[in-house]
Amino acid sequence: MKKTMVKRLMSWVLAAAMVVTMLPVSVLGVPVGGNVAKIGDTEYATLDEAIKAAADGDTIELLGNAELSSTTFPANKSLAINGGTEKYTVNANQAYLNIAGTVTFENCTVDFHGIPKGHWMYLYMAQNGSLTFRNSTVNIDGSDASTNTTAMYFPEPNQAPANFVVDNSTVTIKNCEGNGISWGGQTAPANNSITINKSNFVIDNCARSNSGGGGGFIGTFDINITDSTVKVINNRSYGSNGSNFNIKNSDVTFANNGSHGLSAGNLYISNSTVTADHNAYIGIAVGGEMQISDSSVVTVTENAYGSLGYAAMRLYNDYPFTIDGTSELYIKDNSNTGLYVRQGQLTVSDGAYLEITGNQVTNNQLHGYGGGIYVGYGDNYDPTVVLPADAKIYNNYATNGGDDIYVSQGKNGPSLTFGKVGTDWVLDDCDHLIDGWYQDGENARWQVCNLPEGEERYAVEYPLESETVTVTGLTALKAAHGYDPVDKASFPGLDKKVGDGDEEMNDVDVDAAAGQKVSFQLTSNVPTDLLNYLNPEAATPPTIDTVQTLAEERGSYVLTFHDVLDPMLTNLENYVVKIGDTELTTEWYEVLTPTDGCSFEISLDLVALYEGGVITDDDIEKATPITVTYDATLSEEAEAGTYENTAWVTAPDWETSKDIVYVNTYAIDIFKYDQADNTGLVGAEFTLTDAEGTVIATVTSGEDGHVVIDGLDAGTYYLKETQAPEGYVCSSEELRIVIPDDAGETFTVDVSFANSQIPHTGGTGTLMFTIGGIALMGTAGLLLVVSRKRRKA
Repeated sequence: MKKTMVKRLMSWVLAAAMVVTMLPVSVLGVPVGGNVAKIGDTEYATLDEAIKAAADGDTIELLGNAELSSTTFPANKSLAINGGTEKYTVNANQAYLNIAGTVTFENCTVDFHGIPKGHWMYLYMAQNGSLTFRNSTVNIDGSDASTNTTAMYFPEPNQAPANFVVDNSTVTIKNCEGNGISWGGQTAPANNSITINKSNFVIDNCARSNSGGGGGFIGTFDINITDSTVKVINNRSYGSNGSNFNIKNSDVTFANNGSHGLSAGNLYISNSTVTADHNAYIGIAVGGEMQISDSSVVTVTENAYGSLGYAAMRLYNDYPFTIDGTSELYIKDNSNTGLYVRQGQLTVSDGAYLEITGNQVTNNQLHGYGGGIYVGYGDNYDPTVVLPADAKIYNNYATNGGDDIYVSQGKNGPSLTFGKVGTDWVLDDCDHLIDGWYQDGENARWQVCNLPEGEERYAVEYPLESETVTVTGLTALKAAHGYDPVDKASFPGLDKKVGDGDEEMNDVDVDAAAGQKVSFQLTSNVPTDLLNYLNPEAATPPTIDTVQTLAEERGSYVLTFHDVLDPMLTNLENYVVKIGDTELTTEWYEVLTPTDGCSFEISLDLVALYEGGVITDDDIEKATPITVTYDATLSEEAEAGTYENTAWVTAPDWETSKDIVYVNTYAIDIFKYDQADNTGLVGAEFTLTDAEGTVIATVTSGEDGHVVIDGLDAGTYYLKETQAPEGYVCSSEELRIVIPDDAGETFTVDVSFANSQIPHTGGTGTLMFTIGGIALMGTAGLLLVVSRKRRKA
């Protein structure tokens, strides 16, 4: 029995020795001999020691999680700290780092918290200093820090600028009583620079109490944001206060800040979504040049609610401001003037979508004028503003005049070019159709609906003799109607929605995978003016109060739904047409061959439906909905991005505005690289499964180390490497990936997998494990020999 146990013990020891000799250090997850870092073949017990010993150009490789004390990175050194495939953590507890040289943290988790001893900042960017976080996760949390602690502080005036880079990383700065990132007052052109590339970057709840000022980005930086998601939120004062922003292919949000949201010098936005929401004073302020281009969408909502708030979007100083014909600007539901152009030249190109609605002046910062747009200021400035003819500016409110448009006197007269009101604009306080522009100046304000007893009505139209008009100097207007209003139900409208099996119908967008079926719904209504088109025997007399003229050609009222789908939305099917809850058979409607670039058109003759008893007098009175629903399939060839569906309705002498919904699909970009030098690796195989374990794709990295899995729905996925490139260790990690429904303008989530080489030559740590394994094998062999000798005896 004892011999059997000895034999088993020797077998276990031998097996363990063989396994140990084959394992790299990183697999074991613990540093050799307690050392946490190495430079070349030399190991160090602490990261501080390694930093002090490092020469210019050295890379410190982490062997395990490490503590970092307050330190100065010398100006004459370039130094990298690499966490390897394990992405070890650098714990900067109560640490103050002086970045005087060039410092790169890569493949790390870096945590800053506590109170930096003797300091009021975690990171000081000295002049000419450069700090990069690459493929890393960085947390700076000032929850338990001092009153004025700032996360990062940049050079003082008259010093050379510093450089901060966030590359393929996640950085979160939060709960600092001072600022997120601030500077010492340096002026252009030698601005400090911040580069955020393929990253998630957040500044949240800084200057979080009355004891601190500041907020997010405080000072003038050159901030370049590319392929990233950036959020500056919940800061007590400014989100930013004057940096130059260059935003490309990104999703940027400034929200819930206690003063300005996005306050910029120059502001360049390309192929990006930028949102300024619920900032106390101004949502977006631009004091230099502004360019919004390449299908960008800028939304400015619910800002300017504070005592000093006077405009949701403010353009000032004498610079050009441009919005190209592919982009969209929404300024809605703010607590003061929507768009304030004090100086400069604003041009919104034809084709751009501009909507300024629901803004309401609540204070006297601009003397109570201009709820929608305010051009110029008093007698001081003469800006020029050119808007497209179809810009939507209505349902805004001012206290003293110019509910929708106010142009000040200026020196020589500011100018504004704008167009006619839309045919389907509806005044929200009375549900009547807007039919023109009306004078709305001081002591001569438009007032027709819902007047107190004894108030006289006043409606003096400001006619536009062409599609656009240019006004110069003092002008105050409101988009409204005359003394004989027309109820909105008098004519057909349109509302478009989209949904699928996972998401309910909504009027914005839906997320879908390539090959997935998507449902659409178009809703119009039975219009009151149908009565004017009925044959005399069907309605005598066929008139209504709100429409005074009978149609010359009675007996037909053709209502047509027009729908244009992106070519990637295919296989249209399952058309259903209803009046209220009654589904129509195909004899009552016609699917037309499009003649105007539409994907399809569906036409109904409402007179025929009325005379056939399908539409009733009650339907006319209640504006019963007319709906068209159908399905389409997102093509298997669809790549990450958004695909439009545009619809509108036409009727006799009537056309609604176009309504657009979107179908979004996403991608995962996998980057496989060598952890030693960050070069891409070809030949790594990956399997992607969904939350239920279904295999979605099996892919192999290309020559540059990248492989893209395209056409994915939003949701949770799991990615696992199933085969490593030749000569490398296969990762055992299964990566959980969440594709959010706001994955940014690139619609792509980037993930990285690092590989280490199979340790056939290895470093010191691996060599020690190999030697240890050989020794263990030797011991096992000795035990085996002794055992055999005993047996022979």
